Amino acid sequence: MQKMSVLSFLLLLGFTVAAQSPLTITAAGFPVYTDQHFDGPNNIAGSNFTPSANGNWDFSAVHSGNSTTTFYTTETDPFYTNAGIDVYNDNFKSLTPGLGYIVYNEFDFNSNGVFDRGIYVGPQAYGLGGLTGNSTDSLKFPLQGAVYQGGRQVMKFPATYQSSWYSENRRVVNFNLTVASAGLNNTPVQHVFTIFRRDSIVGWGQMRVDAGGVSSVPYNVLILRTYQYAVDSFFIGGAPAPATLLNAFGMSQGQKTDYTRRYTAYREGYSMPLMVVLYTNDNFTTLQGAYFDKDNLATSATHEPALEKYPAVLFPNPTTSGNLSVQFTNEVPVIGSYTITDRRGRTVQS
Repeated sequence: MQKMSVLSFLLLLGFTVAAQSPLTITAAGFPVYTDQHFDGPNNIAGSNFTPSANGNWDFSAVHSGNSTTTFYTTETDPFYTNAGIDVYNDNFKSLTPGLGYIVYNEFDFNSNGVFDRGIYVGPQAYGLGGLTGNSTDSLKFPLQGAVYQGGRQVMKFPATYQSSWYSENRRVVNFNLTVASAGLNNTPVQHVFTIFRRDSIVGWGQMRVDAGGVSSVPYNVLILRTYQYAVDSFFIGGAPAPATLLNAFGMSQGQKTDYTRRYTAYREGYSMPLMVVLYTNDNFTTLQGAYFDKDNLATSATHEPALEKYPAVLFPNPTTSGNLSVQFTNEVPVIGSYTITDRRGRTVQS
């Protein structure tokens, strides 16, 4: 009878019980991005992290005290919302290590995945005197935006172990270039860049991180491997910009920029990564830094002492759909009764 009562309880609440099998993340378990707060960068060179099947990674002793935030803003411009765009964030598109411009990436969340499907470039101007020696030389960007078919895919649903996807997306940004020595005076130029991205889920298992000086509960995670770069081209009057001009700025046709090489640990119920590890080389061996979620963490200390044997994670919390999942990460307790309350302590279900 105890087994039957536990089973009916699990079915009633839509429980997910931890098991030795890969996690699967769907659109329902991957909410639209909000601001993401990380502890980092951290150095995990002495820690053990190798993506694997049924891995067990403990980063609970890693804490830098630094804070990094990725900001996302709800999109309200009909030009983008009519195309399904949900949020945007700012990014620096590099042309050389010391030269580039600000572009906003526009993200569409749908049942098939998450896509960076558009750009917005606000008016901006940069002096080039430090490069050319002429204080009147400049790089000026007019207001512009675009929505692309397909776009750059950053997540595919359903996502589970050994899932993979690939995308490439061509983008065009217009600007005006003034370089007196080259005879250019507010001359229209096109920067065309194609983003190549390959993602694959290369591991799954359980991961602990620091949660304010104590260990978080072990979360079931998928490890996503991302390799991405952009290829840049430049055109003046519809023709490729001359190599002599590009070389003067330290650029070239077909140059590769904006490399991303990272592992990301995702949990069910959160689009905020539990962990992000960045690398500086293509074979993912030279560590650049590791970042860990600061806000969305449960610890055994959040449960009564008698229940520490059964650490659990509830998600999504808060819930707007009325569906709530509870994931036990050690033993599954025999449950005779339960009560769910809201933030005011009022009983929602029992």
